Amino acid sequence: MNADIEFLTIFAEIHLGLTAFFAIVATLRQTLGEALTPYQYLVTRYFLETGLLTTAVTITALGVAATQQDDLLAWRTLAWMLTTGSIVFQFSYLGRRRKLQPPPPSSKTAIIVMGGTFLVWLNLLLVLLGINPMPIATAAVALLVTTLAGSIAVFLIFVGSFMMIHEVESSD
Repeated sequence: MNADIEFLTIFAEIHLGLTAFFAIVATLRQTLGEALTPYQYLVTRYFLETGLLTTAVTITALGVAATQQDDLLAWRTLAWMLTTGSIVFQFSYLGRRRKLQPPPPSSKTAIIVMGGTFLVWLNLLLVLLGINPMPIATAAVALLVTTLAGSIAVFLIFVGSFMMIHEVESSD
C-alpha cells in the first residue's frame, strides 16, 4: 500500500472514532438532560452526518485503491465523491435549517468553519476541473483535514451550548 493511501486508512480510523465519540456525547446529553434545542439538533446532525459521510467516502477510496491497484483513481474517486457529497449534504442541511429556523450562527468559530470549508472545497473542485494545477491528493487531504478540524470545532460549539459554570464568590 502506498504511503499516501495509508493516510486514508489512518484518517478513516480517526474520523470514525471521533464521530462515534461525538454521537455518544450527544446521545448522553439528550438522555441525561433535556431535549435538544433546534440549534443543538442541527449541530448534532451536522457533525454526525459529515463525519459518517466523510468516513464512508474515505473507505470507498480505500476500496478502489485495493481493488484497482491505482492510487490516482482512488484519489479522483475520493475527490469527486467529496465534491458531490458536499453539494448534496449542503442542500439537505439548508433545507433542515430552514424548517427549524434556529438563530443565525453567532459564533466566530462556526463562521470560520463554514468559510474555511467552502474555500478548501472550492479549491478541490478547481483541481478536479483542471483549473488549479495542485495535485488531487493534496487538495483532497486539505479538505479531509479541514473537515476533521471543522467537525471538532462544531462539536466544541455543541458542548459549549449546554456547559454551565457556577460562579464562585470570593471572600475578599
